Amino acid sequence: MSFDGSRVGTTFGKYKITGVLGKGGMGEVYEAYDNQIGRTVALKIIQSQYANDRKFRTRFERESHAAATLQEPHVIPIHGFGEIDGFLFIDMRLVRGQDLESLIKKRPLDPERAVDIIGQIAAALDAAHADGLIHRDVKPQNILVTPADFAYLVDFGLAETLGESTRLTATDTRIGSWAYMAPERFADNRITPSVDIYALACVLYESLTGSLPFPNGSQEALIRAHLQLPPPRPSLVDPRIPPAFDDVIARGMAKEPDDRYGSAGALARAAGRALRGTGRAPTDPQAYNAPQAYMPTERQSWSPAPSAPAAPPTRPAPTRPAPPRRTPMPPTPMPSMAPPPAAQQAMSTNERSGDRGSRGMVYAAIAVAAAAVLGAVGLVVGLSINKDSNSGPTAAPLRPTGIPPASPPEETSSNLPSSAPYPQPTSRPAAAQPPLVTGPDQSTSHETCDNGFQLNNATGFGTRGGRGSPQTSCAFANNVLVSYWNTYHNASNTPRMVSAPGAVGCSTVPGAICDPNNRSQFLVQCVGSDSNSWITCTGGKDAVVYLW
Repeated sequence: MSFDGSRVGTTFGKYKITGVLGKGGMGEVYEAYDNQIGRTVALKIIQSQYANDRKFRTRFERESHAAATLQEPHVIPIHGFGEIDGFLFIDMRLVRGQDLESLIKKRPLDPERAVDIIGQIAAALDAAHADGLIHRDVKPQNILVTPADFAYLVDFGLAETLGESTRLTATDTRIGSWAYMAPERFADNRITPSVDIYALACVLYESLTGSLPFPNGSQEALIRAHLQLPPPRPSLVDPRIPPAFDDVIARGMAKEPDDRYGSAGALARAAGRALRGTGRAPTDPQAYNAPQAYMPTERQSWSPAPSAPAAPPTRPAPTRPAPPRRTPMPPTPMPSMAPPPAAQQAMSTNERSGDRGSRGMVYAAIAVAAAAVLGAVGLVVGLSINKDSNSGPTAAPLRPTGIPPASPPEETSSNLPSSAPYPQPTSRPAAAQPPLVTGPDQSTSHETCDNGFQLNNATGFGTRGGRGSPQTSCAFANNVLVSYWNTYHNASNTPRMVSAPGAVGCSTVPGAICDPNNRSQFLVQCVGSDSNSWITCTGGKDAVVYLW
């Protein structure tokens, strides 16, 4: 059955599907009625092909079970999980509320409210860490807040067990969000609970200021910021924020894990002390009881709720008049990722070797991050809700310079500048051409590019690109080829991530993974194999582009 909402009104085992709550790259989240128990739940149903992946099933069962054992009130519990009719599923309790991201978009939070919510999420994280789980995707979108300000940390299925690395595994899915990633996440290292503490400090900063900790520019700039720039100071964004919070953010976002707080609770307590220094003490998050049931406020977010609810908390939310959303002060200027040739030649030997924040490390981190961010750890409980797709005008896609003729077989030259100073790729033995899809594509212009595209002034491995599926447009195949070389300047079997425009904007395609810095563009993963002579790039909605 297709994952387009067509299950609504049908039955799935003991469940009656009543609505769609969210979508992800691997399935959908439904509102469903459990006919045996007699309750409404949030039900995640995973696409059928993953049930046949033994490695996926093993991780699915292990991580779902681990998430289900967490008993902290601010962690969404899982009722059950398993397989029905060849589909893996997870059954969770449904809670209605707003995610923290939506609240922050309206206006920054009062410091006392921000500290209160952070304290509740810290309790959830400490409980998970005590059980050997790391969340890995702490961000405002994964924090659900009820009308009574009771906070839940959701998507714990993204968690991994302590000691596992961030390597890309056989099943590809994006884990983590660039804006909240600790520096060590951009290296192929084993991670610790400290990555969640770093992310929680980022969330605290955003809650206080309404702005991301680092500028939401290119992926390279964002990685460089996490690796090199000092933690931002919230009091510089809004002078009404107590300066004591600057020290809390500085330690929580320290570059070295050992320099951060020893626990999420320690960060929350430090934030409480910063607030008490102003004469305003936060409410102890442990004084809350779990709420019973809530009606949705602005919009409905899927999330399961506690299995043993009590009376809702009665403390009113803080009512200090909210300041207007401010534009943050300009961040510290970052050096260019690619200095001009003359500047490169003038660099001294010491400058070339650099320290841990050098340009070489950033480029290496970008390559590793392509695997880490798309790594398949905790694959399925973390399907994200489709957000508002109207995030700005669609970028004009790069267009092919011409349509290759049917005969003779000549490739279209892709529209890179003819003077592009790219190194020539390493030559490889001649091999079979990848299985290209021919004929008109499905775009409105029905273009044909049967023989693919060729980079200007370049030959060798990876300089040609073409369509690998009927869903792939000629424009997208060309754009992926161009973006791949603009980003990496060479071709490799190493897993890499590319941001490329398509025939339509990414935000208009349900289930597509979009570039967080430009939601009109698609994030595409490219990886080669020793068993063939081409690189396979996948993304969008079943799009495949071959580079050879």
